[in-house]
Amino acid sequence: MRTVYDVGGLDAADVHRAYAVIQHVMPGLDLEAWKTLTATVDARHDWLTVMDAHGYIRGLCYVFTREHPVRGSQMEVPIFASVSLVDKRGVARELFELAKSRARQAGVETIHFWSAGSANWESLMKLREAAPWDDGVMYDLRTDRTFLC
Repeated sequence: MRTVYDVGGLDAADVHRAYAVIQHVMPGLDLEAWKTLTATVDARHDWLTVMDAHGYIRGLCYVFTREHPVRGSQMEVPIFASVSLVDKRGVARELFELAKSRARQAGVETIHFWSAGSANWESLMKLREAAPWDDGVMYDLRTDRTFLC
């Protein structure tokens, strides 16, 4: 039986729940900084979540679009975390499908999933400016295939 999840953007009511996940990915990020990063609807728009039936956030990712110097506009995913103990793959699958949906909405054809070591984890604000074009995995929405950067 497949577990049913609530997937979507980060709601204001779930910022504290999401902090329980993000602190595992970015241990140096304190709660006040997290609340600042997610204080507005626009800021939360780039955070995608997968929530279980009990209201726990089991998946969290950060997405945004930017221009690649050769490929053009693409979706960037510097943070992709599945934290379920019993259905890690299911949560990751839901989060991946949500990221693909957001990429299609943005009109991009590729998604760049960064490797864990490619980001400056000290500052989420600087993630949009960081440029690890040659690090991680690319997913092509047109062919449904992945390739290494």
